[in-house]
Amino acid sequence: MSQQRMKMQWFPAKFSYELPSFRNSWNDSTVTVNRVWKMTKPVLKTTKPFSPVLKRSKSFPPVLQTTKPFSPVLQKKTKPFSAEVYLQQLKFSLASESGRQYSVGDTLHIAIFAKDTKNNIVTNIGDFFRASILTKVKGKAGSGAVGIITDHQNGTYTATFRLLWEGEVTIKIQLVLTKQSIDVRERNIPKYPMHVMFLKRYIVGNDTIDTECNVDPDILKTTSAVCNYSDPHAGAWWYCEKPANIPCDKPGDYGIRYKRVYGGNLHGRGDEVHEISGSPSQIYVKKGRDPLANRRRCVQGLATPQISGFYRNGVWNSLVCKNRHFSSRVDWQQCLKGKTLYFMGDSTIRQWWEHLVRIMNMTETHIPDAISKTGPLLARDTVNNITLNYRTHGPPRLCPFTRTFLIKYVANTIDETAGGPNDVVGITIWAHFNSYPREVYRKRMEAVRVAIERLLHRSPETLVVIKSANTNTPVSASWRVYKLDLIMREMFRGMNVVLVDAWEMTSAQHWHVEAIHPEEDIIVQELEFLCSFICPL
Repeated sequence: MSQQRMKMQWFPAKFSYELPSFRNSWNDSTVTVNRVWKMTKPVLKTTKPFSPVLKRSKSFPPVLQTTKPFSPVLQKKTKPFSAEVYLQQLKFSLASESGRQYSVGDTLHIAIFAKDTKNNIVTNIGDFFRASILTKVKGKAGSGAVGIITDHQNGTYTATFRLLWEGEVTIKIQLVLTKQSIDVRERNIPKYPMHVMFLKRYIVGNDTIDTECNVDPDILKTTSAVCNYSDPHAGAWWYCEKPANIPCDKPGDYGIRYKRVYGGNLHGRGDEVHEISGSPSQIYVKKGRDPLANRRRCVQGLATPQISGFYRNGVWNSLVCKNRHFSSRVDWQQCLKGKTLYFMGDSTIRQWWEHLVRIMNMTETHIPDAISKTGPLLARDTVNNITLNYRTHGPPRLCPFTRTFLIKYVANTIDETAGGPNDVVGITIWAHFNSYPREVYRKRMEAVRVAIERLLHRSPETLVVIKSANTNTPVSASWRVYKLDLIMREMFRGMNVVLVDAWEMTSAQHWHVEAIHPEEDIIVQELEFLCSFICPL
């Protein structure tokens, strides 16, 4: 395999992309979009990267005083916000629907509020809640669906559910983060844009040379030369310290060293999801309208509703379209016969590759220097002419040391894909961007969107699938991942693509411990939904 650089060389030298708004504050001396790797020297700043700058058009006016100098001023004292007290005050209620009987197909509304000892509503606007309904089955996967949270901006919230199966249904409301905790996270993103050390490693004789890397040369805090590995075409900005006597274009290894940097991991370690109590906590749902009746065929471009499906006895039932379920390996092979699948992104889509290889007992082909965590990975079923590919996205990426020439940005990988009626392109990017300013993520996804538009223009029959983020991430990162997921959904809204709503599929399940990598049965449900568009009913 020829040693390719992280930057692709086969694109024109000029682009229609504008540099991100934050680019000029990073390196004023290198605002060119030259696609050749270059050596730059960062400009020293007096402000930290990503720090919000307060701009004032004029000085503040003098404070009006209604009291004489030195006279005591009567001030209303307010108690500081206490998360512990607030959690004790939070409740949910069905008071407005007390005594009502429910049937499948009905809508359920849950009021969420906090009241003080004087029965006054405690106004806390902007909290982050999760809501679900579920039916547990001892020793087995149960039934579950998510609810829609509405913030009424007055201290009260509503969780809205669709009742989708009959029987005893439990209501589950969780406070993930208070607005005060969210504010801390929002302030820390610009101030602490990383919590691990990204490295480019060189092996020179018997010596190992590690150089620090990141999206902003100012983060590196170096006055020496910096290698610029940015690729505006792919919406990516990346810089590494330049070691003495080693050219920037020398291949190396990209990886991380876990280390607290600039204050450490300030993502709210120690926070927990708190379950809110209420009455009644359970309702009984009678048989009613079949929620799966009159569903459409699964085709590209379908809109995804806020409640996109539900689990019944551990099986995902889509409300988007008629999703498939496979009972044998032969069913999977028949569906994917003659297909080539390209999965690109983080480890949560690598799970798709791994499970399909296992389900269909495919033969893996080892690519020289590639590792299982980042790829490239390749597997084939020569009898049924099925090919599976996986490739990681470009940095930032938390991973073991990986040869730099094996890493490509997703937009460039899409541009390499010819496409066609037998090609499936699956993409997910989110998990490694949650500690960066959202503009970094937005620029990367804008480039991916434009690359998909180019792909669909030259090969409109190509099936493009976007996998959303998972909700089962550490609570400290859940708010930031949620915001990234909203950006992703808005980015691809109205495009002729498929959305696999892993956010909802991981949130609606309740029989596994939460983890960033879902368990096998959840991955299989995601893959069955994917295949519902490859071989629709």
